[in-house]
Amino acid sequence: MEYILSKDNLLIKDIKKLKEKKHRISSDMFLVEGFRFVEEALESDFEVIHIFISARGEFKYEDSSLKNKLQKNTKVYGVNDSLFKSICDTEHPQGIMAVVRNKPVEIKYDHGFYILADKIQDPGNMGTIIRTAHAAGALGVLITKGTVDIYNEKTLRATMGSIFKIPVICDSDLSRVQKLRDSGFKLVASSLDTEKNFYDVDLKGKVIISVGNEGNGISAEVYALCDLKIKIPMPGGAESLNAAVAASIMMYEVVRQKKI
Repeated sequence: MEYILSKDNLLIKDIKKLKEKKHRISSDMFLVEGFRFVEEALESDFEVIHIFISARGEFKYEDSSLKNKLQKNTKVYGVNDSLFKSICDTEHPQGIMAVVRNKPVEIKYDHGFYILADKIQDPGNMGTIIRTAHAAGALGVLITKGTVDIYNEKTLRATMGSIFKIPVICDSDLSRVQKLRDSGFKLVASSLDTEKNFYDVDLKGKVIISVGNEGNGISAEVYALCDLKIKIPMPGGAESLNAAVAASIMMYEVVRQKKI
């Protein structure tokens, strides 16, 4: 393990920049914190470039199995607690952080379903949608322009590691959605302007289930492409559902139908 002692170290300065979205995008890298999260990153097919361990976290690291899971080119650095605090986002850090390089993602046209997150703004909602999509066996998660950064600390934490297990695909101009539709996928959008009950729709084929912004719902651009408008029944009389809850209900209806 190599030790870094100075806050003026060039690598430390570069890592601090990754706390900002623009630098995560330009470098194609992001940060993950905590022993479990770092372990899941190491076990994934993402490249873990650097690992930083605080003085307080060093004993736990030495006592863990992480050393046996290091990737071929992963470099491990020890830093003092105050320096570690300066590069992490969490209020009570566990003492370990990794720099992960994002990987290119390809669209799959297999039989199955995607979830389309349209301008979702809440990090917790976005992370929960990714986690649920992974659990439900989705082919991937599509995100439109205006959606919260999936690599910010709050979103990542809400995915509970699923960010490494399911493809998340940026689709700023909906061209990928259109290609999926051209290959036989149906775009299903929830809407209050329909009488068609979600539970009466056949979802066994190729489908893209869209869920919209927390305040404004699904955008006009997505509605213009959708093949089917449906509604989730709310017999209790509530006007709407939380975005992540609505997405979960719809994804698991797909699961239920495919299991019949």
